[in-house]
Amino acid sequence: MMPSTRKTDEAGLTRALPRRKKRRISLGVKFTFLLLLAIGIMMTLTSWLTYRQQQRSLRDEVLQRGATVARSLASSAAEAVLNDLVCAALIHETMPPEEDFSSLSVFSLEAVIRSLAEDVSPGAAGAAKITRNAGIVEVLMVDTNNIIVSADEISKVSRPYQSPAGMAPYKDEPILIQEYLHAKYGSCFDIAVPILVNRAGTSSGKQIGVVHLSMSQALVDSIAKQATYKLLLVTGVLMFFGMLGALVLSHYLTQPINDLVGGVLAIAGGDLNQEIRVTRTDELGDLTNAFNEMAASLREKELIKGAFSTYVSTQVMEQVLKDPSKLALGGARKRVSVVFTDIRGFTSMSETMQPEEVVSIINVYLSLQTEIVIRNDGMLDKFVGDCVMAVYGLPFAKDDDALRAVRTAVEIQAAILKLNAARAKENLKTITIGIGVNTGEVVAGNMGSSQKMDYTVIGDSVNLAARLEANAEGGTVLISESTYAEVKDFVEADKLAPIPVKGKKDKVTVYSVKSMKA
Repeated sequence: MMPSTRKTDEAGLTRALPRRKKRRISLGVKFTFLLLLAIGIMMTLTSWLTYRQQQRSLRDEVLQRGATVARSLASSAAEAVLNDLVCAALIHETMPPEEDFSSLSVFSLEAVIRSLAEDVSPGAAGAAKITRNAGIVEVLMVDTNNIIVSADEISKVSRPYQSPAGMAPYKDEPILIQEYLHAKYGSCFDIAVPILVNRAGTSSGKQIGVVHLSMSQALVDSIAKQATYKLLLVTGVLMFFGMLGALVLSHYLTQPINDLVGGVLAIAGGDLNQEIRVTRTDELGDLTNAFNEMAASLREKELIKGAFSTYVSTQVMEQVLKDPSKLALGGARKRVSVVFTDIRGFTSMSETMQPEEVVSIINVYLSLQTEIVIRNDGMLDKFVGDCVMAVYGLPFAKDDDALRAVRTAVEIQAAILKLNAARAKENLKTITIGIGVNTGEVVAGNMGSSQKMDYTVIGDSVNLAARLEANAEGGTVLISESTYAEVKDFVEADKLAPIPVKGKKDKVTVYSVKSMKA
């Protein structure tokens, strides 16, 4: 029992809690966001690829330029060494052998390189001139023992030089390059070019030192960043105009949808006179045309429903509209209560009246009875001249069908008395009606042909109700024994003497209803 109770409580709590309304995000906002996202991703990717490509291109360009400068310095140094060797030969009257270069006391390699350094880069001013080239931050010359013989900073001269680890060949040239982190300039490239001295008549040279030229990568990054900033600026401009375009396009796309939503809400509110102007020739235009056709169909259906309701009961009309297949001819056995009413003495009275006056007075009394039948959930079957036929229990049976039928009869008699009193004060003609009610089994369904049919009931129980009405005096309600058995606890009724009824061998027991019990 406990789990069941808990489940019931949870279900009740769930129904009691209001549903959280989802946050609404319009299609225009979504479309704009997606378009801006696409532009942003595309331009970001383009900027990154451009930055990387330009960075590689600039890196190669800077390295090539640095290598060219370093080669020029190395070539100048080698030429200066050769000139000094020639001078030495003139003094000694012979060229020293290659293996004796290092034995020169005055023109030792170290001295030559230092002398060369003074010629190529006299003091700090010469080095400063070289480093004024964009991107060149430092130039060093070292001898074969990696001792600095020339530098832009005098304090570095005669100190050992430690090359960055991982020096690698540059392309197919005798040049070594490695990126390293400079203490002052940050990320730099060390470009190392050997100083080679060739003896006359030989194709090979002897390395007497190395030129180390440092190129800052900041120049590469700066130029690449400038290009990136320009791309980002272009991206911002594109996103701005993309946003404007997205807003215009989203308005163009969503305006018909908003019109359709307004039309649907209007139809849901009962206003079927909706027609949206079609301005598009695409799918949204097709949707708008479909909406207009739907609205026209609903208007037509409502007109048919209104016209149909004047000929059949509301219950039958709703049943047919819900399931048109029920229009097929045929019937089924049902237990119902049938009510017949008829104006007493109307035929003789109409002989003394104009046709228009006859129709007018009939409509007054029939309208009164129709209102009471509908109020008690009865099905108004038909009007036969001045006679009304109503059925209770169709199309759906209820437990109190007989009681509602009898209540309808009593209320009609009370309303007729009240109406007659009002008409009498105005010297208008008044009438009385007799009513008969019977409960029993009938055949209910569509009767007639496919061109013209009526949803009605037939059978002995219907005939008995008509016979009771024929025997009822004006202002009275006669009910059958079967009806009385179902309503006896709710009505004040007198049992009358059995009466002969056409079509019945035995007399029929009837009751005269006086009023409904309080």
